[in-house]
Amino acid sequence: NFGSVQSGRATIGGRFYAVPAAAVAANAIFMPAYSTSPLFGVAEYPVEAGALGAFATDGVFIFDKPAGWTSAAGKAVYWSPTSATAGSFAATASTGDVLLGFEITANIPADKLGVFLARPTALES
Repeated sequence: NFGSVQSGRATIGGRFYAVPAAAVAANAIFMPAYSTSPLFGVAEYPVEAGALGAFATDGVFIFDKPAGWTSAAGKAVYWSPTSATAGSFAATASTGDVLLGFEITANIPADKLGVFLARPTALES
């Protein structure tokens, strides 16, 4: 049991470091080269524009559930980026979408989306 689940990282895993051009909120998805590379990470803390930040590449994360999302354990979760720091969750892939990982439902509140990130990258440290 995670206790009182809010939003954020639930386990520890790999990360990469980058300097985003725009601010990135804690627990937000960041894609440094979203139009040319599927590399993504989740901000481990708020990162100011132009500052070095740490972005997790694996582990379990808990996000606010999108409106209309139907939960199912093991369901693929995609990210539809609109910029390096913005986008939306998707249950099916469209052109340009990136597979974030797979939904977990055990001990996750009904208004949250638990995602096991399953995207290892050469940039992990």
